[in-house]
Amino acid sequence: MHDRMTGRNEGILWEASRSMGLGRALQKAGYGTRKVAEAIVLSGRVQVDGRLEVDPKVMIGPDSAIHLDNRPLRHVVPSYMVLNKSLRVVCVSSDGPDCQLVSEFLPTNLPGLRHVGRMDSRTTGLILVSNDNVWSSTLSESSKLEHEYRVQVEGSLTQLEVTVIEAGINLPKMGNFKPLSVRIVELMNGRTVLNVILTDGKVRQLRKMFSTLRHKIFYLRRVRVGDVRLGHLAPGTWRHLTSNEVEATRKLAGTKSK
Repeated sequence: MHDRMTGRNEGILWEASRSMGLGRALQKAGYGTRKVAEAIVLSGRVQVDGRLEVDPKVMIGPDSAIHLDNRPLRHVVPSYMVLNKSLRVVCVSSDGPDCQLVSEFLPTNLPGLRHVGRMDSRTTGLILVSNDNVWSSTLSESSKLEHEYRVQVEGSLTQLEVTVIEAGINLPKMGNFKPLSVRIVELMNGRTVLNVILTDGKVRQLRKMFSTLRHKIFYLRRVRVGDVRLGHLAPGTWRHLTSNEVEATRKLAGTKSK
């Protein structure tokens, strides 16, 4: 189990069912992607049968005793959380070399955490994070999960334009883009605040659509994914999901509980 007070991640002991590379073993135990697992080995944190091992490709078997940070290797306990991403924070460094990374805002005592999907530096708000790769992949690939955004654009958007958007707009080189719903929330000081719901999270198409309609976007914030809401979570902070949120989102994405 995971103890939130101490930050300890007390999963059951991990044992190899067959021979495999050491990096692969850490990956199967839940310590991240193959690249991340191999980096852990290369950093000198792993011992095999009492000896320091820095070769992620060295073979281990069912009888091998593996220690990570001087403790027996255990299965990582699945963790699920939501982060309120700020401006100029990216998921991977290639998305913005001068930006902070999402990983810098996550707890360091929970191994294998990765963002679910991607979010560019200009988009803020809710981003899901987990070390459960099956759950994360299912959510990322789902075409059923609703993504709700709060958008502020330049100019007064008319109800006719809303009707046109909801009917679907053909975007050059991007094809037809049709939000699930669009609702005007407020008109203020020459700007329009809208609530937009998508079922596939295509932010690039959303930005292109408003650009095509000649409405500059001032801010774009994701406030909900499935049954998980951003609420009053402060920018740059995170919280654990409840078990109900995890299961509800899993079901909405179209998968069964493990």
